[in-house]
Amino acid sequence: MHLDTDIVILGAGLSGLAAAEALSAAGERVILLEKERLAGGLARTVAYKEHKFDLGGHRLYFEDAALAARVEKLLEPEPLLRLRRRSSNYVGGRLLSYPPTLLNGLLYAGPALLKRLRGPGLKPPEGSLKDWLHSRFGSGIHDAYFKDYTLKVWGLPTESISSVWAERRIGPLSLKNLFLEMLSIKSASKENTLDFLYPRGGIGGLCSALQKNLPAGALLTGAAPLEFGTGGGKIDSVLFEQDGKKRRIACRQVISTIPLTELAPLFKDDPGPASSARGIKYRSLIVLFASMKRKAPLRDHWVYFPEKEVFFSRACELSNWSPALAGPGGALPITFEVFCDEGDSTWRMKDEDLLRETERSLRAMKIFGGFETAEFTAVRLSHAYPLLYSGFEGPLEDLKSALAGYRNLELCGRTGAHAYLDMEECLHNAGAAAARVLAKK
Repeated sequence: MHLDTDIVILGAGLSGLAAAEALSAAGERVILLEKERLAGGLARTVAYKEHKFDLGGHRLYFEDAALAARVEKLLEPEPLLRLRRRSSNYVGGRLLSYPPTLLNGLLYAGPALLKRLRGPGLKPPEGSLKDWLHSRFGSGIHDAYFKDYTLKVWGLPTESISSVWAERRIGPLSLKNLFLEMLSIKSASKENTLDFLYPRGGIGGLCSALQKNLPAGALLTGAAPLEFGTGGGKIDSVLFEQDGKKRRIACRQVISTIPLTELAPLFKDDPGPASSARGIKYRSLIVLFASMKRKAPLRDHWVYFPEKEVFFSRACELSNWSPALAGPGGALPITFEVFCDEGDSTWRMKDEDLLRETERSLRAMKIFGGFETAEFTAVRLSHAYPLLYSGFEGPLEDLKSALAGYRNLELCGRTGAHAYLDMEECLHNAGAAAARVLAKK
């Protein structure tokens, strides 16, 4: 059985759902293909027994007031929670507030500030994350907050991560502005904003709200794309498999939010994209959820753990995000994030072994106290983050050039466009992709 639609969207995460909603509202026929059984992607809230948890710590913070109002309206009648950010780095047996407090800032960035006041000197190169941090804050901030954590999360040292990551993640933050932030005078970095919004029932509430606005039959889950039909410099159909059956959709436009390494092989008659995609890399993530009996929760929304002796990289204290995520019976639910590469030894670990290593690390730390795990589960995410290693721009441009020959293909979202976007930027990016598709009609 063949299907026919105006636009096929690959991937029903936040970006794919937002693009689909915008196009449907404009009167276009849209079909989303999502290979997982549930929509939402990384912005999904997972239901496990009597618990709910997000796949990482996802905040909503907006510079665009109109978009913020739109999101609030989408989530009605349940209001967004307005939270004051609390986060820390666990280093040397103690918690260092992040963003740095004034005391920590003076300790780690003070020498660089004094040196800057004596004279500007020569500006060092900024090709890597290490260069970028050193040129702005000196070695203290780099060593205390980024050196070990970067290696643990990305599997690469700071000198092997592109400064593009810093520009996207940290933003236009300077040494002067860092101290203004520590004095709470202003926030120059969007990443370091102190207040954020959060749906009471979990970040997945936003994706659920977008999904509800779609026409019946627009979303096909458990549907894995297999091959593009092409002709005349365009994609004219998509072959996919669902429940063991192969079907083809005729279309005039395609928006892809799936990993570029999964998109490129769909061009079976054109080896160019697949060849160019070899330099595209992603970092994988395992989210371990555990409901634990403890005396008290951590004080923060999330805590970073840069030390290599600690098995996980970040922990999110769910009851601090929303009372709706608190566990039943007095247990305190928490998620632990373990970064790895798909297929490596960590990725292949059994859930029980993941928990055992996590508990081993927890027992070695004083901040956690005594605990007993009641329930646990793990979710593996193979393309959690685009890996912006030094030199990634060349392979990415090569692939985009190879894909540019298909005039009706749009790349969208953090994974689909291989760009480090926050949630507001994903929504804007999806809206822009939808607008470009409508302009081609």
